[in-house]
Amino acid sequence: MPTFDRRTLLQGGAALALSATAATEANAAVVVRRSVSAMSLNDPTLVSYRKAVAAMKALPANDPRNWTKQAQIHNNYCPHRNWYFLPWHRAYCVAFERLCRQLSGDPNFALPYWDWTANPQLPAAFATPTYNNQPNPLYDANRSSQTVTIPAVYVGQAKMNSIYAETSFEIFGSSRPNGQNSTNPSWQRVGGVEGPFESGPHDHVHTTIAGDMQTLMSPLYPIFWLHHCNIDRIWDHWNSLGRSNTSDNLWRTFAFNGQFVDPSGANGTTPYNTAVSGVLNIVALGYRYTLPIFQVFTPLLLAKFINPGDPIERIKLGPIEAAKINVATVARAELAPPQTAALNKFSTAFARLNITAATAAKPAQAPGRVLLFLRDVDPPMSGNADVRVFINHPGPTAETSTQDRHFAGSFTFFGVDHADHGGKPSYMLDITQLVNNLQLAGIDLAKEINVQLVPVPIAGVTAASEVKVGSMDVAIF
Repeated sequence: MPTFDRRTLLQGGAALALSATAATEANAAVVVRRSVSAMSLNDPTLVSYRKAVAAMKALPANDPRNWTKQAQIHNNYCPHRNWYFLPWHRAYCVAFERLCRQLSGDPNFALPYWDWTANPQLPAAFATPTYNNQPNPLYDANRSSQTVTIPAVYVGQAKMNSIYAETSFEIFGSSRPNGQNSTNPSWQRVGGVEGPFESGPHDHVHTTIAGDMQTLMSPLYPIFWLHHCNIDRIWDHWNSLGRSNTSDNLWRTFAFNGQFVDPSGANGTTPYNTAVSGVLNIVALGYRYTLPIFQVFTPLLLAKFINPGDPIERIKLGPIEAAKINVATVARAELAPPQTAALNKFSTAFARLNITAATAAKPAQAPGRVLLFLRDVDPPMSGNADVRVFINHPGPTAETSTQDRHFAGSFTFFGVDHADHGGKPSYMLDITQLVNNLQLAGIDLAKEINVQLVPVPIAGVTAASEVKVGSMDVAIF
């Protein structure tokens, strides 16, 4: 279960920003990863990308640089739902970018990124089967639609504002693997709890596009790499805002060895090995992103919720009995009854969180911070769904707007086709602002909190048959 150290939550990231600046001045050969939306179809970067992808697809099946072999790296090694999600995919993109330089003959090639917040429609370079009357190497017909647009509820500016405002790495970057006590490679794919960044924009872009993109073989679709460059760009921008990565050595010293291809070796057989600490400075890795347009967002002031004078050293978020909740406790919540939500019937599952009498006797007031955990979710045997979460709604349905004041967020199922990929997923939603707003609106949360799950179909994707939720709990601190 994730553990959040108070010092980790509060410390700043100024040193990281300064080191990046110094490295920029010292390294003039750094390439710039640009937004694909700013590129014409004949932009040199896209020309080189087409060449590289076509070359990989033409390589023999036993060549480690082959297109399918590159996707199999993701299928066989990628960590999701734990705190290695961000650094592993950064290393994966670095190795792939270098491979593209070799096979395109463009030594200055830099992967583009797809900013789906500013431009949510699938980029034009990936939308048509031909380019210049030739097969388009960047096209993949196996997706939900040829004109995919990612809904704003998943990737819009309001969603990104809340993600950028997060101050804890183990929420922003997903939590440590449950029970981790060493840096043994076996921990790489042990599940933790997905934070709102991974379960939100990341997973929903994958499942909205569907087809290859909703499986662990998603790198078969060339847009994968631009999606993950944008995930990486957001992490880099989060750091630049003064947010710090965890300093825990279980994270920093963890090694990704023998997984990626280094094209400098003969036929790409030399592995690119790195530890997490080796991928924390993108300029040292040889790239940076175009400077973002200044984005205005309202900080949630999350750091204030942990008082530096608080006598406890570590705040454990689960099981709920161990969480610090001011002077009260919240009972562990179970789905009741039954513990199964039949998603094909679009039924609503309810969980009731009973607050103790001590809390009920106190006047209603905004809590410090409230996190909702949905644990051990048993994915559907087939199909998928966007499972929307509401709090104390009088009767949510699949048609209830995501702008409704009771809407807490949503989750979907990416990569759950792979049996050993982190076990049953668990999800984390920050419901602090929602609880505050409901209380200010006079909705009494002192007696109970009703958590309501509403499955909604994904366009072009087979509806899920059934999903089981193991348990829910709430941490207030």
